[in-house]
Amino acid sequence: MKHDALRRAALATATAGLLLGGVATAAPASAAGNYSCTGWTQKVNTWSAVCTVRSGQARSITECSNGKTIYGKWVGRGKWKFGGDCGRYFIVAQDTRGRG
Repeated sequence: MKHDALRRAALATATAGLLLGGVATAAPASAAGNYSCTGWTQKVNTWSAVCTVRSGQARSITECSNGKTIYGKWVGRGKWKFGGDCGRYFIVAQDTRGRG
């Protein structure tokens, strides 16, 4: 699936960035073209982006190094700040997902 490939690419980028001492800034693509995100920022344990939902719904997904996955709430049309916070753990992968 396209989503799995993006997820693996984000994980590889995050891992490479952490191994090199940097911070990865992978920007996941929007699903089904119903939303778009800009202004991506990332630190070792947090990330954020401003996303505009044109139709349907969208949400954020953050995977942390402690095995926890954080799902943002589904939001509808409008402009929203998406993001995730892994606390004292680092981000393994970040993504956004749309439906409808």
